[in-house]
Amino acid sequence: MRSPLVLSSVALSGAALLSSLSAGAQAQPRYLGQMQAELQAMAMAPQCAPTSATVGACTIRAQAPGADGRTPNPTGRRFVLSMTYDDGSDTIYVYIERYATLRADAANASQATRRLLELNWEMLASRVEWSPSTGEVRLSGLLHTDSNFDRRAFRGLIRSLLRSADRYAQELSQLTGGPVGEPPAAPAAAATATATPQPATAPSADAGRAR
Repeated sequence: MRSPLVLSSVALSGAALLSSLSAGAQAQPRYLGQMQAELQAMAMAPQCAPTSATVGACTIRAQAPGADGRTPNPTGRRFVLSMTYDDGSDTIYVYIERYATLRADAANASQATRRLLELNWEMLASRVEWSPSTGEVRLSGLLHTDSNFDRRAFRGLIRSLLRSADRYAQELSQLTGGPVGEPPAAPAAAATATATPQPATAPSADAGRAR
């Protein structure tokens, strides 16, 4: 029969092990796993990783959904979305980094910044941000997670951001004089058509005699 001291030691060891496992399971931000699962359910391929015990980040490359919300957008233009989840501030900050570039000393800077402000008035879930020091124009949105992780709101924010990015891409490209988003990949047929032609085969000696 084991002494009470031995049983107590075993119990303490077991409690320490459970505490260690629990701490390991909570090493990443609370909702980071759910964010990744929702993005995968939306047929996306996210790259997610915690940067600390309370902050995590995900990156995806996607295009705006079509009118029915399921099929891809006909333009085929893709964007790189980044999102930072902070368990301390209870927010998910989603943005398209370098959506466009507008230099502060550009000739049409005043006209362009006025149009960016007008876009903020037109859009509901998204907003435009501009850094005069770097020229970076971002399209972003914010989701609060102070009460829970709202999967429907999360999906809605992602779709809304992509739709806004695609809707204003051509206009902002003309306004800033630079590319916005990634153009659709060239179809296989076009790649075949532009393949390097093979050198012509020299006529054989028999063909020469036949002439």
